[in-house]
Amino acid sequence: MNNQYNIQSEALSVTISSKGAELISVIDKKTGFEFLWDANPSVWNRHAPVLFPIVGKLNNNTIKINGKQYEMNQHGFARDLVFEPIEVYGDLLKFMLESNDVSFAKYPYQYRFFITYQLTGNSIKVSYTVYNLSEENLYFSVGAHPGFKLPIPQLENYFIEFEKPENLVRHLLSDGLLNGKTEIIGLNQSILPLSNELFLKDAVVFKNLNSSWLKLVQTENNYAIKLNFEGFPFMGIWTKAAQEAFICLEPWQGIADNIGFEGEISDKEGIQCVAANDTLSFDYELAFFAG
Repeated sequence: MNNQYNIQSEALSVTISSKGAELISVIDKKTGFEFLWDANPSVWNRHAPVLFPIVGKLNNNTIKINGKQYEMNQHGFARDLVFEPIEVYGDLLKFMLESNDVSFAKYPYQYRFFITYQLTGNSIKVSYTVYNLSEENLYFSVGAHPGFKLPIPQLENYFIEFEKPENLVRHLLSDGLLNGKTEIIGLNQSILPLSNELFLKDAVVFKNLNSSWLKLVQTENNYAIKLNFEGFPFMGIWTKAAQEAFICLEPWQGIADNIGFEGEISDKEGIQCVAANDTLSFDYELAFFAG
């Protein structure tokens, strides 16, 4: 059953759905402002899906595991499954997704996947933990895809600020797959202005940024969202082309396939490995400023 759960801090009221363990609302308690995209089905019908056990698109929508091909849609299947809440407190929620016979036919590992949301002031810490119940190495990717509502629906009113100056080399996609081409969109700069033109070639994908945080900022206003993604090697920034009402900031442990990739999951770029009966964890943090 799909249920909704609310947690709060002195600054935020946050609602999370058991379906996909997905953030569906982040409200500033002082101003009443809703930070999350409303999942308008005519534009993009999600709020902040969790990407597991893959990030991005697979070549031919298939993945090879121990020599056998398995079909899997873009970003994996966890976002469409119902998680079990296992810890529920006033300012913390922890969910679990456990493998079963159905998932084993799509992804032949036994696992428990935990997602924890914890509030402190105006911040949300999101933690992912994969517990490998298999007797072999488990290979996976995990990532976040939160969409943020823009107070003024016009991208030119916003920019991305990076912690450090960056050589902003964009890795280009063709039909969701990395095509091996890159494009320089800025050299030695800590500010990336947003525009519609930026997203005409799909998501902006970066690898191995120097910064450990970035910030979405509205020009001439105090609205901002800061994302601390230390330890995440890939970053996606996305909105639908010709849409200016939301923007996604996406820290990833994994990335889409290259065109023509037909190797084992263990050879996939950015793939994570957790040993038998072991765990692997990652976390990122969001801070919200309403202006």
